[in-house]
Amino acid sequence: MIPRLAGSILSTRLDGCLPLAEALAALRTVIASQAHARNHHELLQRFEVEIEPTDLLRWLAAQPAGKRFYFKNRESTLASAGLGQAAKFSSWQDPMLRQVLSRIGQTNVRPGQSRDSSSHSFGSESSESSEVMFFHAGCFDGGAVGKHAPEWAGFERMQIILPLVEMRRTSETVLAVHVVGDAKQALIALEECEAPLERLSLPRGLRISTDGDPVAWADGIDAALGAIASGSIEKVVLARTRGYCAIESIDPCAMLAALMEEEPRAFHFMVEQVPGCAFVGASPERLFRRVGDVVHSEAVAGTCGRGPDAASDDRLAGRLLASDKNRREHEIVIRRIESVLLPMVEVLDCAESPSVMRLRHVQHLMTGASGTLRPMIDDAQILSQLHPTPAVCGWPVEESRQFIRNHERMSRGLYSGIVGITTASHSEFSVAIRTALICGNEMTAYSGAGIVRGSDADAEWLETERKLSSFDAIVVRAGNERHESQHADISAVAFHRMVAGS
Repeated sequence: MIPRLAGSILSTRLDGCLPLAEALAALRTVIASQAHARNHHELLQRFEVEIEPTDLLRWLAAQPAGKRFYFKNRESTLASAGLGQAAKFSSWQDPMLRQVLSRIGQTNVRPGQSRDSSSHSFGSESSESSEVMFFHAGCFDGGAVGKHAPEWAGFERMQIILPLVEMRRTSETVLAVHVVGDAKQALIALEECEAPLERLSLPRGLRISTDGDPVAWADGIDAALGAIASGSIEKVVLARTRGYCAIESIDPCAMLAALMEEEPRAFHFMVEQVPGCAFVGASPERLFRRVGDVVHSEAVAGTCGRGPDAASDDRLAGRLLASDKNRREHEIVIRRIESVLLPMVEVLDCAESPSVMRLRHVQHLMTGASGTLRPMIDDAQILSQLHPTPAVCGWPVEESRQFIRNHERMSRGLYSGIVGITTASHSEFSVAIRTALICGNEMTAYSGAGIVRGSDADAEWLETERKLSSFDAIVVRAGNERHESQHADISAVAFHRMVAGS
């Protein structure tokens, strides 16, 4: 049972910048020294220490599987890896969660504590690396009856998690542990922490195993165009899958690291709620970002491929900007974002025309919108009204969502849902596209396309192919890694034989 949070919030920063092993020992010592203090049992306590630069994913990969989380923003200014659950909520409306979130901004920070002392001196306001941070993961359609398929067993429709142990990288790298009530759980988690792996390896024999059905896809497009022609919907986003398998288990941390190399300008995340299954992604799409009381959202819709050189890229981008079909698809998304944010902000600042976002394999139309939030508007309200956007669902939202329930043959689960983080000073939520579900030695990748009047089944299929290119490229990379490893082994054997012969 995960303890309920109550009372105040206290964050304690230990002195120094330590190697990881020493930091773990220091945190265990200070927590054990305070475990007997009855007056702390009602607190949410965060103990942290700056550590020497450490690869977050290689550290996370070494930890026990089952409850691991990772999130990195698109600008790479913040990355966080979480392990275990100090507290868990299934709704933003949970009264206890709302109470805790209201108190995060009033956190007391106690800097300057020595590793062997239980005394504290109060200091300045909490820094970005010291704030209590919650991970969020939510499904695309939590109300879909019968669509939460077996492959998503163990994944909750929504969860907001405070990890037991967190490693966060901003301008510094910090290791932290959260204590709620009895400190025993936190001490065990610290005891079980392992040193980072030396390297992350893609699995042997990774290959494409299954693919979508083009005929079924065309039938879905025809049904969507019929609904659009009848006037019941203006746009709907349809999705498909591609299956991959390997001859050994797929390490989700290694897969995420490969996605980072393949698509560096993206939000990167991993959600693991049960051992052996994890959801990973490299999404270009921001749902919204909040810094203080300033909110920023983006419409990302309308897609074309990349060319072999800069001149070709420019020509393709020019066609994308001039495409009536893509501009209409994009306009629906930004119109929806404007209608949601306008009542929430003092003044909405929205770009007059879209720009082009260039990724490794595709280019997108992108328009930003931002404003200063009115009093009493919080992340929960923005999330509930902004998601799902027409970029992953359609327009009107409810009619499009019902169409998807009736016509898609798969369960989306977390695909096209929300993954992100929230603290007192800032929040960052990404739309969970360009994603895959990993279970054992199998992986299912998801891809979608927006259907509007004038859409063509073959062209939309090609768009989904482009969006799957990162995963296909990782298959090639896995084969190359194995070949290089075997070549290195053969070279090493030949060298030892030569030495022995001499």
